[in-house]
Amino acid sequence: MKISIFTIDNKEYSNLELCEINFTQTAKVACDSLCFYFKSNVFIEEIDRVAAFDGGNLVFSGICDCQKRIETQNGFENYIYARSSAAVLVDNEALPFTYNCPTAAQLWYSLAKDKGFKNCLPQVVSTDKYEVTKGNSCFAAIRQFVELKTGKVMYVTPENELKCFEKSSDIKSLNDYKVLSCTATVNRSEPVSRLCVKKLSSDTDYKLNMKALVSDEIGIDRVQYLNLQSLPQWQRENGAVNKLKSYFEDYKILEIKVSGFVSDSLYQRFSYKSAGGQYDDYILTEKKYTLDKNGEVTRLTLKKEIDIKEITYVD
Repeated sequence: MKISIFTIDNKEYSNLELCEINFTQTAKVACDSLCFYFKSNVFIEEIDRVAAFDGGNLVFSGICDCQKRIETQNGFENYIYARSSAAVLVDNEALPFTYNCPTAAQLWYSLAKDKGFKNCLPQVVSTDKYEVTKGNSCFAAIRQFVELKTGKVMYVTPENELKCFEKSSDIKSLNDYKVLSCTATVNRSEPVSRLCVKKLSSDTDYKLNMKALVSDEIGIDRVQYLNLQSLPQWQRENGAVNKLKSYFEDYKILEIKVSGFVSDSLYQRFSYKSAGGQYDDYILTEKKYTLDKNGEVTRLTLKKEIDIKEITYVD
């Protein structure tokens, strides 16, 4: 990995003498993070921007949040922490506002266009109102709308494009990589078998039931209550379904430690065969790349997408 830094007076420093790198990408975290340590013989002024490349591909572009410089007899030791450009949308609060039948493009235009971001989101349209409440960031205001309408996760590319993650059409084999270790987890503490929902303003009881039939197959019986009365109609419908599905996101997790840098994008599908079993069609949701004196390692977190087989009925 190659890293370039840019100071507030537009000086660029490349070919850094990198000693350590920690680079993390997580699907449902707005900002990628890049932390690195390098030595220099020259004094480097205040750093504004950071870019990282894998070969000729831009894999990170963002802002420097923290810079520490230690002066020694042998020169300077520099520590940098940066977040990807999505930080601009995360750090700016959205104006509280009720949009009437908005589109994803309208929200982008109002909340992100002037900040230098491009719209590559699905053509999402609402036939109802959408309320951006006090305290929501610009990123959260757009992401929530898109996720409620499509069920997909929004992210920002290194080129400042707003996109949604798409599962890859192909399934790669992790056996083609130099796997150092594998940890498989089954987490039975979070799945919820049934949501009892109060949806309409006239409802006095939680009469609407949404059940995950898969819970019968795995032997989990856990009920929670959800009040959606304050939300617009379309948010009530989609919100309940997404909520029930979210309980199963961490049910089956595969953590793989691989030698070197893994360039595959998040939401790439993988399978893996080990002495402990066969793991078919897991989705890459997090990458943690580390470079230090011990070499290069990428830690991958993959999750099994569960078909919860949801049904809805009224008591």
